[in-house]
Amino acid sequence: MSIPDGSPRPGSDTWVAAIHVSEDDRRPLGAGFLIDGRRVLTCAHVVFDEEQQLHPELWVALPKAHGLGYERLRVQEVDAPPAGRRDVEDVAVLVLAQPVAEGYAALLRQPEVGSLVQHLWWAFGFPDGMLGNSSHGVIGEELGYGWIRLDTDSRYGVKSGYSGAALWSADYQAVVAMVGQAQGANGDARAITMRAIADCLPGQKLHTLADWSAESAGDSALAAWGWSLEADPEAGRHWRPRARGVHADSERGFRFRGRTAALTEIRDWLAHPQPHARVLAVTGSPGVGKSAVLGRIVTTSDPAIADSLPPDDVAVRAVTRSVACAVHAKGKTALEVAGEIARAASARLPVQVTDLLPNIQTALERLDRRGFTVIIDALDEAASSQHTRDILRHIARPLAEDLHHLGVRVVVGTRRRDDAGPLLEAFDTSLIIDLDTPRYFTPVDLSAYALATLQLHGDERPDNPYNNTETAERVAGRIAQLADRNFLVAGLTARAHGMHDQQPVDTGALDFTPTVDAALASYLALLASVDHVPAAALMTALAYAEAPGMPISMWQAAITALGYNAPSTSSLETFARSSAANFLIETTLSHQPAPLYRLFHQALNDALLRHRDAADDENAITGALLRTGQQLGWGRVPTYLMRSLPGHAQRGGAIDDLLADDAYLLHADLRRLIPSAATATTPAGQRRARLLRVTPRAIDAPPAERAALYSISEATHGLGTAYRKITHPAPYRARWASTQQSNDEIVLIGHTDSVKTLCSVKLPGGRMLLASAGEDHSIRLWDPVTGTAQHELVGHTGAVAALSTVRLAGGRMLLASAGEDHSIRLWDPATGVQQRVLTGHTDAVKVLRTVNLPNGRTLLATAADNTVRLWDPATGIQQHELDLKTAPAASQRRLFSRKRTRYLPDIERALCTVELPDGPTLLVL
Repeated sequence: MSIPDGSPRPGSDTWVAAIHVSEDDRRPLGAGFLIDGRRVLTCAHVVFDEEQQLHPELWVALPKAHGLGYERLRVQEVDAPPAGRRDVEDVAVLVLAQPVAEGYAALLRQPEVGSLVQHLWWAFGFPDGMLGNSSHGVIGEELGYGWIRLDTDSRYGVKSGYSGAALWSADYQAVVAMVGQAQGANGDARAITMRAIADCLPGQKLHTLADWSAESAGDSALAAWGWSLEADPEAGRHWRPRARGVHADSERGFRFRGRTAALTEIRDWLAHPQPHARVLAVTGSPGVGKSAVLGRIVTTSDPAIADSLPPDDVAVRAVTRSVACAVHAKGKTALEVAGEIARAASARLPVQVTDLLPNIQTALERLDRRGFTVIIDALDEAASSQHTRDILRHIARPLAEDLHHLGVRVVVGTRRRDDAGPLLEAFDTSLIIDLDTPRYFTPVDLSAYALATLQLHGDERPDNPYNNTETAERVAGRIAQLADRNFLVAGLTARAHGMHDQQPVDTGALDFTPTVDAALASYLALLASVDHVPAAALMTALAYAEAPGMPISMWQAAITALGYNAPSTSSLETFARSSAANFLIETTLSHQPAPLYRLFHQALNDALLRHRDAADDENAITGALLRTGQQLGWGRVPTYLMRSLPGHAQRGGAIDDLLADDAYLLHADLRRLIPSAATATTPAGQRRARLLRVTPRAIDAPPAERAALYSISEATHGLGTAYRKITHPAPYRARWASTQQSNDEIVLIGHTDSVKTLCSVKLPGGRMLLASAGEDHSIRLWDPVTGTAQHELVGHTGAVAALSTVRLAGGRMLLASAGEDHSIRLWDPATGVQQRVLTGHTDAVKVLRTVNLPNGRTLLATAADNTVRLWDPATGIQQHELDLKTAPAASQRRLFSRKRTRYLPDIERALCTVELPDGPTLLVL
């Protein structure tokens, strides 16, 4: 067992607690962790002695909570199961005499126990005194009564002193269990899951925290157990700033104004007692305020943030706790978005996007939750246009349409179209809030926002000539009049005047072009150079950053690639923090080893890159980033290079250079690299692309195992010798292969028994998938470019013998399957959702065929048990049955016309259609 690249430890662990018997002793009894401002979880055997007597005094230290120092917190009350049950129910809640800041508490999840097996864990305990130490490993097995086995090959194993420690899951980004028992000298251990802990202590109402109905447990419990804005990685750079009407969390002030109609409609839609079973879309032109509106809903639904808004903030607010999960989709794959939603619901993490729907359903039903609202912003800015459509088809719509009976609602923020075409066609027109329309826009809203920005509300400039409200109102009104309903244009213009004007501008002379390009150019012209590099050049380099942003070393590399001498690290950091620049730049700090930087709005990226040769720039940036990775060593580079370098290389036409780096392929994010590798143009690059495609097991393998897997693919497919000769450590290495070299382009692995049938499937937009089915009763849909499974269609109870596509009126495509369970099933290949089950045959169905009639209608023909049945796939209703039991001898062959329905002899395993010149369509057996 080995830990893959990437640390399993949390970005912050201020919740780590040490349990003491006095206010000044130096040897902790064990560990614990803070779950809210008043409660600490630990093991019962830590606070009770061998005679099951509670220690006379108990004190808690939070040694990683900066600001508390050596302060000990007195325990006022202890809640634990009865003594006779503590051998299994080894848990205790310590209630503190005085509260501490809620921000120190752990984020908790209670996923299904079995879903934790084979996931990474990390824990911090106190085995050798007050300083403590950590251990990590893999969850090896589900044990009885909600316990799990912890396996480790960590240098520092689990031993006495870890009892009560929080068990952190890197996959769930939360505490999911508590260490309870060390298991001998090898460092392995056992832990009790949060789900089991909640059952052990019903009086603490821990289940209600996971149920998202935590009124009886208090606001702090909700923040600790479910998705909370404070713990969300997006909170520092997206949601919190938008609630205040500013663009970076470091920027002070509250400037949100207006948008009353849109906010009221969204608020009421979310609060309606009956979900609509459809997605609500919020759209508009770039800069019109889509994210500001959705951010206002998300953040004001959080009680702590709503309470922090000033008394004069009178804009519409969401109903408290009306949002269960918020995802900013910019730069993310569909699977990443699905993972965030699953974590918020404490659901099993999806292996593929289509796992999300059943996993969410199981989690909501298991915990008896009613009400789960998901907001997905920046849909059009996902990792690619295909991911945008996958998020819509496989996440947003299925959740809203198929789980509405569980109270699931979905709101999406998106532009009207992206590079691949329109996006709004997938939404019901009655559920679209278009912020560009008069219904959702009033000039007063824009004037109020321009006024607040002009006066720099909350971060006032003492000599600002617009501190005089009467003067400022005239200028703000003029800016709003010229801004053409665009909040971003108004904000850039008003801020430039508010920061730099020494005298009020003459409103009669005030004029500007109402575009983001023009407003941004004027704004940047007022900013000083940084180490002789123009501000516009610094921003242009950042415009190429993929989400969630570049670390500063990568930003410097991009600046160099554009032909400038990059500023020093300190100069660039100072620039990013300046009040002028942080209006444009988002800085991510939470859960990151170093800050990440990107421009806060896609419209700014578009404006900066509109007149540049983006392909040449990306080519140069790829070269600079590639050299950086090679110099640092791929095992030590920032995550940004593993995640984002394939995208830069593909856009810059440099994917062949990237594929030529042997070491990079051992560390890269293959889910992002494999699709980009398909664009390779050189023979060497195409061989490397094929190497990746025929080695699907490498996707989740650590570097050493990848080296071994690549060497086997090289030997068996004749793809070179680089990984057979590479010096990188590997558990084994292929030297030669005696098998005949394979010409396979890609290997699809997933079926557990023989495959009996294949079918190509064309999705809307032209994307092709491959359907396969066989003896394991399942149907799988594959992306033939990457070799990744898109859906597993489960429903048949016997082998699947036949597949066929069926096109309905209007162009919608279904996939039909038939098998030994006598059923025919119709599936939506875009979502993987079963549409209908056709029953009637009394024997295995092994033949399917579509029949296109002259009138444009399409029927589905099936053959079994000496009958041919014709079905309407749109309704699932049988149209005709052709009974062949009394037909002539088996040696005869005859044609029948659909129009006259004449009978045939004994049925064979093949059907085809013949369209005659005079009009009839004949079905041939």
